[in-house]
Amino acid sequence: MAPEMIGLIGAVGGTLLGFLGGVYGTWNSIQQTNGPRERTFVVKLAVLYWIVVPIFVVLVFVLPDPWNYYIWLPYGLWLTSTIRRSALRQQAIREAEARDESLPLTEVK
Repeated sequence: MAPEMIGLIGAVGGTLLGFLGGVYGTWNSIQQTNGPRERTFVVKLAVLYWIVVPIFVVLVFVLPDPWNYYIWLPYGLWLTSTIRRSALRQQAIREAEARDESLPLTEVK
């Protein structure tokens, strides 16, 4: 088998495997929610991540050097802060739903 074909199989297979892992992770995260408000919040986060992450990947491949390396800094800062804030918010929603309280609606930033 030609080296180019092995590389193509690896690229397509790796992309497909990563996509399927993302779909499974998203589905599993939505299934693990405890209430309607938490489920709505997790779905909104999933949509946000499914939009932002592919844009980032495209930018890494499309931007010329050194800009494709510079894009990692804002992405990394955004990703870590968003994960932390969303985890805290999801826990607050989960606790409020357990007590049957309502929280003010806030947007994910």
